[in-house]
Amino acid sequence: DPSDIGTPAMVYGLLIHSVDSSQTLHFSIFYTPEGNDGNKKTRQQNIMRRILEEHLFQKHSGDQHSAMKSKAPDEADWLFRFGGDSKSSAQIGMDYTEGILRLQASSLFQYPKLVVWKQVEKVVYTLICEPLDNPLLASNFLTHFVHELNDHFRKGGNIVEEVAARPDEVLVILNFLLPGGQLLFANIHLYRHLKSQIAQML
Repeated sequence: DPSDIGTPAMVYGLLIHSVDSSQTLHFSIFYTPEGNDGNKKTRQQNIMRRILEEHLFQKHSGDQHSAMKSKAPDEADWLFRFGGDSKSSAQIGMDYTEGILRLQASSLFQYPKLVVWKQVEKVVYTLICEPLDNPLLASNFLTHFVHELNDHFRKGGNIVEEVAARPDEVLVILNFLLPGGQLLFANIHLYRHLKSQIAQML
């Protein structure tokens, strides 16, 4: 059916979790029946454990910052400088890791998954994607999402506590930045538009 061409697919799910423990989950949403089945908790812990292993490897290898400084700037970088927020830039410089993992098909996943994650100040933001999803769009979404959560919840103090206490507001933000679980091709102009819509809702 030609009308199906270009129809965006849903990502698999999203987690916000601690960098210190694969047991500490602050927020999760899954967009597929499999993601919400009886193995949900085991699946979440499996994903978190893999990411924490990768995060620790990056921290201990000491190559993360030199690798990030040597790469050409891209759309995943500009947002942390968006609006001239030097506080965010300084924080990112102090404690920031990111990566992409591939999960093979298993008893937890009928099909392989692509996992894109960013860790900022002890909190990991993880997007679980299907194998053919665009990892650059996924990374771009996470950058927007982290920035928006920080902007919205920073007034309340501890972001982790605010996210856990106000999941409905996280869902509102996701409704604009990841509508129905679909990745958007969002440049800075669309992001500013979505940001203003989120501000009106919240």
